[in-house]
Amino acid sequence: MAVIIKPKRSEDSGSIPTTSDLEVGEIAVNTTDKTIYTKTTTGNVIKIANYAEADPTLVFPTGDLGTLSSSQDAFGQTLVATFDSLDTPNGTLTTQDLGAIS
Repeated sequence: MAVIIKPKRSEDSGSIPTTSDLEVGEIAVNTTDKTIYTKTTTGNVIKIANYAEADPTLVFPTGDLGTLSSSQDAFGQTLVATFDSLDTPNGTLTTQDLGAIS
């Protein structure tokens, strides 16, 4: 049998939950605005998702993630740092139509 999860929700445009509406980590959905909110451990209600394109209020982690402090992990395996998370990606993003599945 399927489990139905019903987060706190509103259908009123512009409705944002208050700190007294949510517990830490609980989510609330505004179905009209297509927005999801949660309450942080510091007691703030924040927007964690928005269906609108190019929402400037959302914050995503960017920047250099640093370097490895050791060349071996906890299991003794040699680590090779071959990644970097740059503020500005290099190259270009392209798309390719691979056709239909037959």
